[in-house]
Amino acid sequence: MKSAVKLHPYIYNLLIDKDFKEFSATHLRDALLKITDEYIYVTEARKFIYRQLLRLEALGFICKIDKSDGRSKKLYKKTQLFYSTTFTSGKMPKNSRLQTVPAKVDTEASDVDIFLNGLKKEKLIHEAKLAVVLSEIEEYQSLMERFPTKRTYLTDLYQQAKNQSAALLGRVTALSKVLGQESSEHHIC
Repeated sequence: MKSAVKLHPYIYNLLIDKDFKEFSATHLRDALLKITDEYIYVTEARKFIYRQLLRLEALGFICKIDKSDGRSKKLYKKTQLFYSTTFTSGKMPKNSRLQTVPAKVDTEASDVDIFLNGLKKEKLIHEAKLAVVLSEIEEYQSLMERFPTKRTYLTDLYQQAKNQSAALLGRVTALSKVLGQESSEHHIC
């Protein structure tokens, strides 16, 4: 039994799924740019296509054909070896538009996931702000100890930072409680 040849998922999509029979590197490059956001620059996509074409040509799966319609144009076509070989697709990159989407999505579960992820992000933001404010409070305390004559000037700033830290701590605590409750309910179901 022959083992399957693994193709890059993009090349698999273009040559197997979309079934290009005769193609130029430019044609494949343009089709590639339509199915992925991975390549920011056209030159990167072109280089990727050329590397793949060289590999497939070296393995005997494609060959160059000359078609002249006034100007020289390099075209490739699939060989008999290509048609007699079994191909598989490698792993799909994360940012690909080719990724399969489940036919039936549990909207309630995805709503809960979106909700929880949003709360987790908010909590991280508030925790980061709290860390900054706590450092600010420590610095005001240090300044008041080092410069006792400026204590009255620093006291207002110190008090504002303490009030801000209390508010942020309240937010973090509330979000932690909601996340804790939501995750325990999520596991019970």
